[in-house]
Amino acid sequence: MKLLKSLAGAALVSLLASPAPAQQAAPGIDPYPLAEKGADLARIWCNACHVTGAEQPERGMDSAPPFATLAPLVGADMARYRTFLTKPHGPMTEIDLSRDEIEAVLAYILSLGPTRP
Repeated sequence: MKLLKSLAGAALVSLLASPAPAQQAAPGIDPYPLAEKGADLARIWCNACHVTGAEQPERGMDSAPPFATLAPLVGADMARYRTFLTKPHGPMTEIDLSRDEIEAVLAYILSLGPTRP
């Protein structure tokens, strides 16, 4: 019984210490698996131009902002970035993301930003 209480206590502490999920993900969508999917999509579609994460060894293009830089901007205006990603833009003329994929990429970008209390 003591072991069970200890494990439950450790799980609660871990849960409370973990960063809060992205606050502006679409309603009803769990942002943690969504951000992981977004990271995978970013590696496929975005790495050629953007620095999408710390593990990316090469640098992105000067004209394409790093995802970590985009995080506060995306967090401030999700609707704008949802719309932006629905249309091919700049050198990204071949990109064609579904709505779910756009949500995933945005959740990933938000996960790279500063955590909110």
